[in-house]
Amino acid sequence: MAAVRVVPVQGQMNVSIVDIPAFPGERLGIGFPEAIGDAAATRWFGGIDVAWEHLGHGVWLCRGKAEGELSYSLHVEPGEDFLHVAQEVTNESDRVWEQSLAFNCFQCGGSPSIRDHECLRHLVGQGGVTKRLIEVPREFGPRPAIQLYGVEGAPSWRQIPFVANFQCSPDDAVLEGWMAIRSREGKRLVAAASKPALFLFQNMEYSCIHSAAGFGRLAPGETGKAATRLYFVEATVEQWRERMLAEMG
Repeated sequence: MAAVRVVPVQGQMNVSIVDIPAFPGERLGIGFPEAIGDAAATRWFGGIDVAWEHLGHGVWLCRGKAEGELSYSLHVEPGEDFLHVAQEVTNESDRVWEQSLAFNCFQCGGSPSIRDHECLRHLVGQGGVTKRLIEVPREFGPRPAIQLYGVEGAPSWRQIPFVANFQCSPDDAVLEGWMAIRSREGKRLVAAASKPALFLFQNMEYSCIHSAAGFGRLAPGETGKAATRLYFVEATVEQWRERMLAEMG
């Protein structure tokens, strides 16, 4: 079976994902990274110079730079039913980043069989148990369509300025580092998982999900590494989760 195909937009962080065997004729998208860098002073899309280079066999390399602040690279490698993105970010500022991140957006709103603006088919994990997202406590903030969640093994959301600024994270909901959406007929799903994951984000308005990658504390000149993998599979969430844990560790 052929790999899925990625189509980057030169000069931007946006990529279309097409020729997806489990979702024929449908198109998904990513904004990788939608924001990146110091969790206390994150740089958003539009403020970073971005260039894509095709390495052959469907693999792409993206390099981005904000002068005097950061540089990063993404190695984007497609598989038959997944997309693996290896990420590196370097602190090029003159200050220590106590926490650093890549806010990676998985755009599902363009897929008729997946988009789920009511979160009725969103799935998450908590303590080894799979749950529907609507079963998880929610903290409504200034933008009621969005929600951010702390991740098991990561710092509290209160210690991550990027997350705290949204004012919509429940204290009693710490989740595994992945989020999925089941298809309308229930036989397929898409999912995002990061290692290490720093927090989760979902937006009802656009039906996008994020598993934000964390790079930890970075002093000036230091480089952090992380990985995010997106899945487009015919499987139950239990089957997929077992596979994902074997692949991501």
